[in-house]
Amino acid sequence: MSLRTHDVVDDLTPGEGRYLCGVLYRTLVDSPPVSNRELTDYLDVSGASVTGMVESLAEQELVEYERYHGVELTDRGERVARAVLWRRCAVQTFFEQGLDLSLSDSRAYRIGFELSREQIRAIGDRTDQPCRYHCEASSAAECDVFSA
Repeated sequence: MSLRTHDVVDDLTPGEGRYLCGVLYRTLVDSPPVSNRELTDYLDVSGASVTGMVESLAEQELVEYERYHGVELTDRGERVARAVLWRRCAVQTFFEQGLDLSLSDSRAYRIGFELSREQIRAIGDRTDQPCRYHCEASSAAECDVFSA
C-alpha cells in the first residue's frame, strides 16, 4: 500500500471511512454503482446525509458520484476503503487472538481510527491475519457485515 493511501486514511474522519466501507461492501454484494437508497438502508442514515457525504468524498476523488445514477469507488477510494476495513479487522483479530476477547465491529472500527499507522501495523504483525495491510475480500461472503 502506498504512503499516499496511508496519508488519506489518516486524514479521514470515522464517518468518511464508514461511508467508503459501505460503498465497498455494497459493491461486493452487487456490481456498482451503488444507489443512494442502498447506502441509506445499509448505513441506516438519511438520504440527505448520503448525498452530502458522497459529494464530499467525490471532491476528495475517493468516489465518482452522479446524481440519480449512484456512487462508485475510484481506484484510490477502494484502496483507502480496504485499508480502513483492514484496520478494523486487525483490531478485532488482536482482541480475539491476543486477549481472548470479542469486540464488536463498531468498537473495533473506532479503535482502529484512534491508533496510529505504526500501532495498527504492529497489531497486524502480531496476529494471524487473513489479509496483509488491506482488506483483500473479493465478495461480500468473505467480508463480515460492516456496521460502524
